[in-house]
Amino acid sequence: MSEFNRKNRNNIWHSPLVLFVLFCVLVLFAYNIVGLIEKERETTKKKDIILSDIETLRGREKSLTENIEKLKTEEGIEETIRDKYQVVKEGEKMVSIVDQEKEENIQKDMIVNHGLWGWIKRTFKL
Repeated sequence: MSEFNRKNRNNIWHSPLVLFVLFCVLVLFAYNIVGLIEKERETTKKKDIILSDIETLRGREKSLTENIEKLKTEEGIEETIRDKYQVVKEGEKMVSIVDQEKEENIQKDMIVNHGLWGWIKRTFKL
């Protein structure tokens, strides 16, 4: 009788219904694993992007820190003012270089706008 009970227990695991259910569970796990692998790859890409952004920000922080240190000195302040506002000290001279083509175009525009056609353009904003 004990052999009969063992035989019946083994038959339950070998039945087509149980095997089909186990196969479905296996397919479900495989599908979830593929999804996890895709998410892991996406996360790795995002991590690389964020790390490169951090490196960029660290470089910018270093540059700004250097600029701040430079502005704490007289020479740094003077250089910044000269660059931004194009000023000179007393006794110095400044030279401005003008592109000749631009100057000629400005003169042509002034000549064209003085006649009747220029008046019409200015009046009707053509």
